[in-house]
Amino acid sequence: MDFDLDKFESDLEHLVNVDSGSRTLDGVAEVTDWFAERYRALGWTVTDVDTQTPDYGKSAFAWMGNRDQLDLLIICHTDTVFPPGRGETWKFEKEAERFTGPGVADMKAGCLTALYSIEQLVSQGRLRGSLGVILNGEHELSCPTIRPFLEAVSKGSKVVITTEPARPDGSYVKQRKGILRFHLSIHGKSAHAGVNPETGACAVTKMAETILALKGLEEIERGITINPGIVKGGSSINAVPDFAEIQVDIRVVEQVDGPRMDEAVRALVASMQEEAIQINLEGGITRPPMTPNARSEELVEAIQSIGERYGIQVTWSFSGGGSDASFASALGIPTLCGLGPVGGNYHTRREYLHTVDLQQRMCVFRDTVEAITNGKI
Repeated sequence: MDFDLDKFESDLEHLVNVDSGSRTLDGVAEVTDWFAERYRALGWTVTDVDTQTPDYGKSAFAWMGNRDQLDLLIICHTDTVFPPGRGETWKFEKEAERFTGPGVADMKAGCLTALYSIEQLVSQGRLRGSLGVILNGEHELSCPTIRPFLEAVSKGSKVVITTEPARPDGSYVKQRKGILRFHLSIHGKSAHAGVNPETGACAVTKMAETILALKGLEEIERGITINPGIVKGGSSINAVPDFAEIQVDIRVVEQVDGPRMDEAVRALVASMQEEAIQINLEGGITRPPMTPNARSEELVEAIQSIGERYGIQVTWSFSGGGSDASFASALGIPTLCGLGPVGGNYHTRREYLHTVDLQQRMCVFRDTVEAITNGKI
């Protein structure tokens, strides 16, 4: 049975036009509540995630069956990366073979694909077993408060998937890098650059030394990369700067390399402390890697077969970006990601959703949910 894509487009336009950047808390709550009501209309149980603080977007959990022993958990997120007000100047648009708008692919279309699939399966009596859906309102902030909840629900699930968008080439994702994030603040001593520079302690020079030392920890051959993405320092050209800061992004492939790099960064910073210059370090592992296991590889093959029914050649990729799926994968749960519709240019003003094969992709997702939940694969 096909999906009503006109209705899908109407719902997607409504959701995209709700400004739901991670810091636009009312907008995130509006999107989360919209989905929550649709799941309640199916007779599902829906609860708010009560571990959160008021500083982050609202999250909810919807389920049918036994919530403590789910056959399948679907993780969606209702926030976007865009700053407050972006939704006022950039609205949903329909172009040739594309929809555009803030969060159209990442991941409002994915959230909607999960809902439409479940609604259709329920209406046709094709859904058995236990199924849960998490609507995460703080995904784009790296899950500062909801992570324990994600992990707890994942532990009780046989399989976890996400509706992150498929890659621009159409591939789904079976492996992802892990992420570490650090903030280093460097405190030196100011002095006049011309009169008495020798009495100062240059925080910017120390920052440069620290960056080079951090880059020395890279292991490209193991997929370990280190990016000092934001650096700041100094307030006047004729003053020795007494403060500088670095924000560092580290990516790893193997589970063991996350803790190892965390320890290496802390040891390096400790070794670079001086009496005149102090370095404060904050941060650590924000997302572990997502790695395949035997069961997830079985699912990969099964989903490829489902794709063949609809003329979709399902391929799989390795992404360097982070995902909530990583939390489940690190627990040994069979996990797959990027099972939403195809999109591209995520997190930019050019974000789009590919519509040419939208019907077929939604059918693949629906049949995947049915097969996993009903124990067919």
